[in-house]
Amino acid sequence: MIIGRWQLVETLGTPQTWSMLTTGTTPREWASYQRAIPARLQPLIAQARETGAPVEQMLPKSRNSWSEQRLRAVPVLWPGSAPHAVQVWVGPDTPDTELSVAPFQIDAHRRVVRIQPAGLGPHFGSAPAEYSGAEPFQRIERFDRALEFVGALNCSEPRSRWSGVATVHSRIGPRSLLVAARNGANEQRLAWRGVAVDVTESIAPQQKSFEAASLELLRESQPGLYLVILDIAQVRAVRWVTEPVPGLRWRGVDERTVPHPDDRPRIAALRAEVLAGATRAGLTGLRLAADKGGWLTVDVEVSPLPGGGAAPAFMLAQLQVTGPPG
Repeated sequence: MIIGRWQLVETLGTPQTWSMLTTGTTPREWASYQRAIPARLQPLIAQARETGAPVEQMLPKSRNSWSEQRLRAVPVLWPGSAPHAVQVWVGPDTPDTELSVAPFQIDAHRRVVRIQPAGLGPHFGSAPAEYSGAEPFQRIERFDRALEFVGALNCSEPRSRWSGVATVHSRIGPRSLLVAARNGANEQRLAWRGVAVDVTESIAPQQKSFEAASLELLRESQPGLYLVILDIAQVRAVRWVTEPVPGLRWRGVDERTVPHPDDRPRIAALRAEVLAGATRAGLTGLRLAADKGGWLTVDVEVSPLPGGGAAPAFMLAQLQVTGPPG
C-alpha cells in the first residue's frame, strides 16, 4: 500500500474489474486494483463507491505499513449514476488537496461527449459541458493517439477500455490530461464512461507535432484552404486540423444535414472510390450548410490515412472555399 500519495481507482465496472489509473499524477495503465489496495481496505473503497459519499477512517494497529494511518476515500461523482472512480489516500494526516479529476460520458452512436469539468479546477470551467462531433478536439493542442481513441469508439467492442494522454488548453496554459474510458456489453457497448485526470506534474504538456505544424504552414501558404479528418464509415468530421471553415454550420448539429441533399450521392461515390483503393479523390462545387442559412461552396480533395486495419478508417479532406453562402 502506498502511503502519503493519492491513488485513483476507476470503478467503471464490477469490483472484480476495477483498476488503478494513477499513483499521485503518475499514470498506472490499468494496474491491478487487488494488488495495489490491501483486501482489508477494499470494503472502504466499495463503501465510497456505493454511497457516493467520502469515507474517512483511522485504520487499526497492525503489522502492515498502513497501521494507524488515516484513510480517506473520495468518490468521483456523476449525477444520477454510480461514481466513475474513487480517490484513495492513506497517510498520517488528511491532505489539503485532492487529485484533479473530471468524470465524462460518451455516446458513441451520437458522438456526444458530456463532462463535469469542475474537478479539474476553475481553469477548465465549472459548468457541465456537452460537445458533439469534432467539437471536443477544439480544446486539444496535441493528442497523438486521437484517431486510435476515435477508432475504439467507432468499433465499441463490448467491454473495451482505452487510455492515453492529451495536451489540452486551459485558462492557465496547456495541461496534460490522462483520458481513460470503458464501455459495457451488448446494448451498453456504445455507452462509454471515464475520467480525465490532470497529470501535468508528471507529464509535461507537449507542443504541436511536426506533422501538425507542417499542415498549418500548408494552410497559411494557401488562403481559403481548410483541413479536416473524416471517418470513412459515415463521412463525418472527426477533427479539424486547421480552424474550421468560417461560416460553416458544424457545431452541435446533425451532420447529415450539413451537405446539400442533392450532393449526398456524390459524397457516397467519393467514399466508394477511397474504399476501392484510391489514394486521392475529389469533388468540385460541394455545397455545405452555412451558419446563417444558404450553402457554402467548396472543392474537396481527400486522401486515406494509414491505419492498422485492412481498410482505411479515416481520411484527410482538403476544403478549398470557392463560394460564399448562396
